[in-house]
Amino acid sequence: MTDSSPQSPHEHNIYELGRHLCSLKNLADHTLSAAKRAEQYSHTIDQEGLAQKLLDIQRQVSILQIALKDSEIQEWTGPDMHVPF
Repeated sequence: MTDSSPQSPHEHNIYELGRHLCSLKNLADHTLSAAKRAEQYSHTIDQEGLAQKLLDIQRQVSILQIALKDSEIQEWTGPDMHVPF
């Protein structure tokens, strides 16, 4: 039988914060991957202007990923992106 005791508002907020930080990291990873693939395909179909815009997106996402590696954020997400609470 599972514990059906309600979470306190504070515990819920802690859980939600960690969940959203993990989502941000996942989103950044997937966005960078998609931008790289799109940039490769844009070269394939001779869309060099679009390729440059996609490179700019990749740079911006890389900056976001660096910000997400902040030690305080890492405490919440852990190395395997699991909330440590």
